[in-house]
Amino acid sequence: MRSLFLSAAIAAIAAPAWGQAHILHSEEINSSCSTIGGGGEFLAIGCPYFKADEIISIGQAIGGLQTEQLTSPASILTQAEIRARNQGVVADLLRTIPGLSVSQSGGAGALTQIRLRGSEANHVTVIIDGVEAANPSDGAFDFGGLRTEDIVKIEVLRGEQSALFGSDAIGGVINIITRAGSTSESWRASFEGGSRDTYEGQVSAVMPLGDAALSLNGNLFNTEGFDISGLGGEQDGTESRALNIGLNTVELGPVILSGKYGHSTRDTEFDSDSDFDGRLNNTVDETEVQIETFRLDARFNLAGFDHKISGFQSETDTDTVGGFSTRSIGTRSGVNWAAKREFADQHSFTALIEAERETYRIIPNFTEADAEPDNTAYAVAGDYRFTSDNLTLTASGRYDINDLFQDSTTWRLGAGYGFSWDGRLRASVGTGVKNPTLIELFGFFPSTNFIGNPDLEPESSLGVSIGYEQSIGDFNFSIDAFRSELSDEITTLFNPDFSTTVVNLDTDSSRQGIELAADWSTDAFQLSGSASFLDSEQDDIEEIRRPNFLASVTGTWTPTGSLALTVSVDHNGEQLDTDFATFQNVELDSFTLLGANARYKLNDHVALTFRGSNLLDEDYQEVVGFASAGRGVFGGLEVGF
Repeated sequence: MRSLFLSAAIAAIAAPAWGQAHILHSEEINSSCSTIGGGGEFLAIGCPYFKADEIISIGQAIGGLQTEQLTSPASILTQAEIRARNQGVVADLLRTIPGLSVSQSGGAGALTQIRLRGSEANHVTVIIDGVEAANPSDGAFDFGGLRTEDIVKIEVLRGEQSALFGSDAIGGVINIITRAGSTSESWRASFEGGSRDTYEGQVSAVMPLGDAALSLNGNLFNTEGFDISGLGGEQDGTESRALNIGLNTVELGPVILSGKYGHSTRDTEFDSDSDFDGRLNNTVDETEVQIETFRLDARFNLAGFDHKISGFQSETDTDTVGGFSTRSIGTRSGVNWAAKREFADQHSFTALIEAERETYRIIPNFTEADAEPDNTAYAVAGDYRFTSDNLTLTASGRYDINDLFQDSTTWRLGAGYGFSWDGRLRASVGTGVKNPTLIELFGFFPSTNFIGNPDLEPESSLGVSIGYEQSIGDFNFSIDAFRSELSDEITTLFNPDFSTTVVNLDTDSSRQGIELAADWSTDAFQLSGSASFLDSEQDDIEEIRRPNFLASVTGTWTPTGSLALTVSVDHNGEQLDTDFATFQNVELDSFTLLGANARYKLNDHVALTFRGSNLLDEDYQEVVGFASAGRGVFGGLEVGF
């Protein structure tokens, strides 16, 4: 009955609407506006202006916020910063974010996981153009195939955020915005080639259709790669193709529609442990990953509320051919409705209702032919915000209903206060939840002796964060301290009969640390950096793949209007990982990645680029047994109108 009631409530919102929103094509917009898209273009409802770089769109369920109104620490990578580093994969850009570590199992295109504030790889909600991007089968998003060429902005919100974003948002939320949301006419093409027989080509266009716009983007990437086993055998390469289509700001009376369709295919060669000794062998295994996403939004004003209704679907099809051939297909689909209203210029309230269904299919299925385990979940949430000249107070709560396991309630409270000397104190406390994945519940892999556990319960987390930020002229600095306690952690259990399964642990896991960030700029020079200190333990034992220290520095010098030079340094401290040859934890050495990028504009439409990666030619491992890419140099051409 409760499922039927919530479904009917969502459907009932799609009633006739009145009150007209309009489009602003500007680099400045007020935080009270409902916003869509990226690159300085937003859907707005009559409001004054400020710089778009100060807006973050994931601070609340609908609309944007000024970063100075946040009560949780956040980081924003703008289009200018993304272009300055000019790195091919998003994971390398994310190394600049405080508290975020990367684990890459091989070269470009290989499985790449991120951990935020010591969380697990599937404890971070990843959103791309409004669609949750994690694989519904295992609950994690693989950053290995995500290229940077089409991305205009990346937002990262750290700490427990399940009160707004539901399951997965224990470590935080990463929001990635591409050109698919743009409405200003533009045409762009780029090509880059270099080391390891690597090349990448991309074309994109935004074509106005009256007040609406159609956006198209296509990307092709190929690299011969290197031997990820480190044994001097055959090269393990990657080829990927992606197409994104967006249709934005289509006005149908008082309703504004926007949509996005995306399709990507990635073929990655890899080495596996064919003799079961815990070490990679030179094999010819290959994985093909196809991801298809669709989203449709409707925005309107009704009875004094700003409304947004979104329908979405994503499917991740992973086909592995080799020693352990298997194919899994995970699908997520759903609808959500958010309604927001401002009261007396200082108060706002947002209500949210969601319905979501996840399915999972594996081929071959050794348990039941054509079985497709699924979970249907419903949620209701509310978010209140008070904002005055100096004070911000927030309170959020959410109730999730699941078919397969216990329901959950999450909440979050936050406060921020700005001082007259351009300093600001912020603090938040909240809870997070992570539902068991369908593989953890129902997976069955005879080749690796894995059996799922249908009795798993959701993981839960309680976290507190306190921070201070200060501006002194062109210099900005922030420091944040946090602590989180994770209960009912899901972990892999290795049985005496060599079978494996997953269980909830009885002991708590603690994560605590300090995050620093700073930036300074002049007309010709920009410098930014971050440093993070982390202590992550499970039952007083240090957890794997969580470096105790991370640091990143990026400097850009623009001596003329035509030339820009960027140098980047990313340091990854020592960390533990499990050596499956001995089933003991070993310590992986720290490493430092030095990169450089030069961009020279021949004229207003054509630019040349030259990029170097791992210029110190570091020999390092982020995952035990997986070699890393050595020094690389790449040259490119960009054309834009």
